[in-house]
Amino acid sequence: MGRLAATISIGDELLAGETLDSNARLLARRLGNVGWRVVRHRVVGDDQSEIAAQIRDAASAVELVLVTGGLGPTADDVTREALAEVLDESLVPDAEAEQVLRAFFAGRGYRMPESNLRQIMRPTSARMLANHRGTAPGIAARVGDAMVFLLPGPPHELTPMFDDSVATELSAVPGARTRVVRAFGMGESAAAERIASLMSRESEPLVGTTVSGSVLSARIRARLDETTDRQLDAIGEQVRDAWAPYVFGKDEDTLECALGRLLDDRSLTLASAESCSGGLVGWMVTRIAGSSGWYRGGWITYENQRKHEDLGVPLDTLDRQGAVSRATAEAMACGARERAGADLGVSTTGIAGPGGGNDEKPVGTVWIAVADAEGVSARRFVFPGDRSAVRDRTAKAALQLVRFRVLGLDAPLLWEEPS
Repeated sequence: MGRLAATISIGDELLAGETLDSNARLLARRLGNVGWRVVRHRVVGDDQSEIAAQIRDAASAVELVLVTGGLGPTADDVTREALAEVLDESLVPDAEAEQVLRAFFAGRGYRMPESNLRQIMRPTSARMLANHRGTAPGIAARVGDAMVFLLPGPPHELTPMFDDSVATELSAVPGARTRVVRAFGMGESAAAERIASLMSRESEPLVGTTVSGSVLSARIRARLDETTDRQLDAIGEQVRDAWAPYVFGKDEDTLECALGRLLDDRSLTLASAESCSGGLVGWMVTRIAGSSGWYRGGWITYENQRKHEDLGVPLDTLDRQGAVSRATAEAMACGARERAGADLGVSTTGIAGPGGGNDEKPVGTVWIAVADAEGVSARRFVFPGDRSAVRDRTAKAALQLVRFRVLGLDAPLLWEEPS
């Protein structure tokens, strides 16, 4: 079996629902990438005794325990004290951590509050993990046979500490390996049917499907040490073939990453024109470092006058066929492409809701068009879900349709309607 792990998220605000616990998901995905499987997750308030109990219980059940949060300088940050309780050890100051902490404040021209010295304390047998983004070092220790890591709660501190310090140690421990194939535009049940022969719970490697944010994933996990990387890759190739043409990447790939690589490889540029998605397409692609090399820019033409003046959509088209129509979507895509001087233009126009729909154009109706030197085409969708879900699915469908256009593919996407 692969190595088993548990995560514990600390904070009264998590229990109260005031803050979303994103750390559990982040760690589970990253642990999977280095061959560890999370089998338990707990959320605990700022209570030393309860934190200690959860660490003790988890360490008796799995080989790795990751605890996030509660390493700050205030009195309610008691995670380090809880670990010391579990180990039955005193907290001692770490000289190197103190030096780093004082340099952190001095480099920013601030006086260091004495309360921050709580953050350089560690159990006697533990060691510190460097935090290059904040004031709270991590702590690594052994509780019985289990490795225990205390990590800061803020994701911008947690992520680099895990990648720089924890993942390296975990990768050196023999265990399971994982491959992930990612796709967009097909339903989970249809996808599962295509790979049914691979999904037996007795199969090795083990294959399972999940959907998150409308992105479909096949996770291929080796449970036995003798499973080779070549076998994992071969199963991954079978999934890709079965899910073609909807597969866009693997492991941590996103649609925007995949599209960016494709456009960059082919020296193509893109411009966008958005109405109902309100700039979400542009936001997604500009999250990618280096996107300035292939994304020219975009327009958010929410009102009809902006569609006309900024993109050249004819007033007659808007008056006769409406903003949510094939003709308007195609004119928007062509206008964006031409005015930005891009190779491709993509547009979105629709009804995100919750109001504004009718029998002919219900809430969720969206037209997406893609234009290039060969012409322009548009597709009609009726996306389910609330306003946020409609906008998210619109943006992702737009990116996938641009990929299809560049690759010369033609296949219906999930939620597409005859037009």
